[in-house]
Amino acid sequence: MAPPTPDPSPAPGVPARHGLLPPALRRDLADLNGQYLGLALAAEAAADPRFGWEDSIRRQLRAVDAATLATMSAVPFALFRLCLPCPPDREAAAGIADQQWAGSGTGWRGRCASFAHQAVFFARQLVDAAPLSANVVLDLAPEARALLGGLCPSQLAAVALHPGLVRPRWPAHQRFWEMLEEAARSRSAVSLQWAHCAGVCLLGADDPGAAATHPAGPRRRPRR
Repeated sequence: MAPPTPDPSPAPGVPARHGLLPPALRRDLADLNGQYLGLALAAEAAADPRFGWEDSIRRQLRAVDAATLATMSAVPFALFRLCLPCPPDREAAAGIADQQWAGSGTGWRGRCASFAHQAVFFARQLVDAAPLSANVVLDLAPEARALLGGLCPSQLAAVALHPGLVRPRWPAHQRFWEMLEEAARSRSAVSLQWAHCAGVCLLGADDPGAAATHPAGPRRRPRR
């Protein structure tokens, strides 16, 4: 068996990984994360639920330099989550040609629409190429993965128009963002790995519907 192909042009100090994502998807995810941070730190995002961090986190990240933000974006999971409408709006899909194309918008709102389209099609690619990683990488439960896998391109485009599609991860966990920033500044692979592990451990911690969506299983009876 041939050895794995190294990640394309990894930044200094960023650990190369082959477990969760293949190199091409890792590259695309870093690009989406960078776009998300750029949109979230704009003045227009302050009252937008797609970027609903606590103010202290927003102030912290606005003070981070571009090179450190780029390293922070290279985490092996999305810095945002997708909340897919279920079922998708098939009427919108049928008339998708009549909708405003995401790339035709201007300014911050146009870039947000373009980002949503890119994120949805990335999610579909992720489900096809690395389905077992989709829950950690993009918070996609099995039902969401099955939904995405059955959608045609026009339906995917309609999903991207859903106003509640994009939501933040860790909106209230400032310590995680501080840890990720410190690790990115240090350019230490070990520190970055610890920050990545902390992020994975906190996935779903800020989702108010997590308990209802994933109820605890029946308790096992103690052995006699």
